[in-house]
Amino acid sequence: MKAYKNILIIKMSSLGDVIHALPTLYALRKNLPHTKITWAIHEQFASLLPGTPWVDDVIIIDKKQLKSPSYLWQLRKDLHARHFDMTLDLQCIAKSAIVSALSGAPEKYGYWELREGSNFINKPLIGEHQFDHVIERYLDTVRVLGGDVDGVEFPMPSYGDAEQSIRHRLAEYGVHDDYIVIVPGARWIVKEWPLVNFGELCIRLCESGQKVVIAGASDDNDKGQFLENYVKHNNLINLVGKTSMSELIELIRHCQVFISADTGPLHIANALKKPLIAMFGTTSPDRTGPYGGSHVHVVISPTSQATPKKPLVDDPECMAQIPIDAVWNVYRDIVRKDA
Repeated sequence: MKAYKNILIIKMSSLGDVIHALPTLYALRKNLPHTKITWAIHEQFASLLPGTPWVDDVIIIDKKQLKSPSYLWQLRKDLHARHFDMTLDLQCIAKSAIVSALSGAPEKYGYWELREGSNFINKPLIGEHQFDHVIERYLDTVRVLGGDVDGVEFPMPSYGDAEQSIRHRLAEYGVHDDYIVIVPGARWIVKEWPLVNFGELCIRLCESGQKVVIAGASDDNDKGQFLENYVKHNNLINLVGKTSMSELIELIRHCQVFISADTGPLHIANALKKPLIAMFGTTSPDRTGPYGGSHVHVVISPTSQATPKKPLVDDPECMAQIPIDAVWNVYRDIVRKDA
């Protein structure tokens, strides 16, 4: 692999997508231990990035300002001053291509799926995993550039202060390391498992003596409140909308089992190699699901039509076809194996 001195990785959003790009960061660093690696990202996802030795610097991109000529001019000045010799665009849409174009780097690459005109800026790096999981698609960029890829590793950050904050908060509920995390929300409503199903699952878990922590973004506060009112059990702890990103990472890091549909925090659990149960139907787990390892347990709707080539299916009834018993039985299998 060419001995680049200064690389800019561009992957600005979203939560799961940033985590999917971390194995590429790992592979780049292993191949280029002395290269300076900078990552361009939106502020709300910056805490997903590990520090040194993986990432040397972070550039926050204000997505609301990307149409402002004065902002773009200042961004160009900032990027040019850093003297990048290569950009690796792992987003490959218009906004990421703008950053790549402004970088001043003589070499501009992206993974093969160049969209929204990003092909006019970036050169696609097409490897043998072109139609496989997105993690492998991103890793193909390293392979095509001549680098070695030894497996899939996620260099996740750790946050001591956030860990202490979460431990203290859980201790107030009498919870220590013996808890399950459930995230009921998802960014796209047809990816969600019905709230009543989550409620019934939580009741079974709580009545079995298991502490259950429900979590998620503040946009899902109503879901957390619904489950709190539906379950009505002291073993249920509602932290929906009550954690920062770093606290969410630490909450998941120390849980026993993680359960959700296709949502961002699922990929945190996967990166941390936590035993997880992931429910899929309207999206394709073969393309964007939790990837690799015996800790992954995927429950797919019997009516799912999603495939890697048709990864998003607008079927409002699909996720409801996953029975509560199917998820419960997988959970019990996980607990038996750990016993």
